[in-house]
Amino acid sequence: MYILKKLTFIGFLSACFINCQGFVNSNPKKSYAASTMELMKLLEVEDELVDNLKGYVKTLKMKFNLMERSLIDMSRENMEMKSDYESYLGNPLNSFRLIHRLHTSWRKWYQYAIKVENNALGHIENARLMRKMLPTSSDLQQACRGIHDLMYFYDLKPEELAAGNLAGYSQPGTGLTAYDCLALGEFGVQNQKDDLAEAWYNLSLTRFDNIIEKYQVHKAWALLLAKNKQLTEAFQHFENKPEGIVASNEVIHFEGVLATTQNCTAVVQKPSKKLHCRYNTSTTPFTRIAPLKMEELGLDPYMVVFHDVIYDTEIDGMLNSSDFGLSESVSGLKSEVRTSKDSHIVDAKTLNERVTDMTGLSMEMSDPFSLINYGLGGHFILHHDFHEYTNTTRLKQGDRIATVLFYLREVDSGGATVFPMLNITVMPKKGSAVFWYNLHNSGAVNSKTLHTACPVISGSKYVLTKWINELPQMFVTPCMKDSNLRPPQKE
Repeated sequence: MYILKKLTFIGFLSACFINCQGFVNSNPKKSYAASTMELMKLLEVEDELVDNLKGYVKTLKMKFNLMERSLIDMSRENMEMKSDYESYLGNPLNSFRLIHRLHTSWRKWYQYAIKVENNALGHIENARLMRKMLPTSSDLQQACRGIHDLMYFYDLKPEELAAGNLAGYSQPGTGLTAYDCLALGEFGVQNQKDDLAEAWYNLSLTRFDNIIEKYQVHKAWALLLAKNKQLTEAFQHFENKPEGIVASNEVIHFEGVLATTQNCTAVVQKPSKKLHCRYNTSTTPFTRIAPLKMEELGLDPYMVVFHDVIYDTEIDGMLNSSDFGLSESVSGLKSEVRTSKDSHIVDAKTLNERVTDMTGLSMEMSDPFSLINYGLGGHFILHHDFHEYTNTTRLKQGDRIATVLFYLREVDSGGATVFPMLNITVMPKKGSAVFWYNLHNSGAVNSKTLHTACPVISGSKYVLTKWINELPQMFVTPCMKDSNLRPPQKE
């Protein structure tokens, strides 16, 4: 009986060793994890795979050795030439051989390097044909479930199984790898066994040596914690991302949520010594006689807050005459993007002129003012204001070069505008406006402008938004001397 249990356990592990996620469409009638006899067939499959891979490696080694020997001869002559260029090239035979090498020999080696050997193609084709014999993702799920069932019935702990201990019988050679533990952790998440999942993730982390491999575990663990609203702990795992690793869309979303949560509870950042509060007197002739109070928040992107730039009479006039339309639902469904009401202000000649005084930019082709009201819990998730159009559309319509956001009311609690990538939090202050550039001087979009409207805890938040079009600014904001004059290509 005990031997049977041991064979069953080893069978489960064997199925876990093969990552079979890409083979879901295989024959659904067979189930490797359900039978020891079926598992024995997998041992034969693995033997064939190993032999096939050995043959492929042997073919590649022969090609590599040939190229390496040829490289030694080429390098020797190259070093001889470098030792005395004038003497070497003074010999017409050397000059001829140099031209011949670069014209013919190197071209041959390039063709040989990219050529796939017939023997190698045979090994690749064999591997492709054997895909049908490999376990499916269902097999892996069933194997993971079998491991968890053993843990439940025999009160086994993840660390015991990972070390190769099975119900009092220790065999370290059957211990689980880092990827085995990671797979069992992911199975725990899928089946709402979060405590077990975290235990498996922790064991996986202790077995990985490579920082990039470790990040796979940190990422999975962080997503689990974020799902359970343990945002601070999740953020600590996300901070382990190695440089150069491109995060998936799912990770980017959760990182944004975590950063927003942290920043929504933070106070406005303390300006650095390079930033100043001053009177703006240079954007238009009018500001020379009526300067604007301006507070710098950042330089990349350039971001400032203007104080007292919209009057109480103007605010009251807009709020009393506006017919707010719902933006909290789309086709009858609650929106996950924004919970608010909004209205467009069309007749705003004076305000347009004021925005020009503030920014020095032309208001031609810009969007009309958008008046937005956020009530209790009202928010707008992380987003950019630029459209990032394709080149054809952008040349005709233009993108949003900058944003001006007026605050029309004080908010009792919450409601801040947060830029998590810049560590900037702007609290609503009646009569003030925050202005920033969405595009670089080159025309490329600035991803650092990612921002969100934090939920309103108490009170009601009114903002007035102006998105400024880039096309009329051709002679207003010329590109910097050394900047890329063309926006990035986008198909």
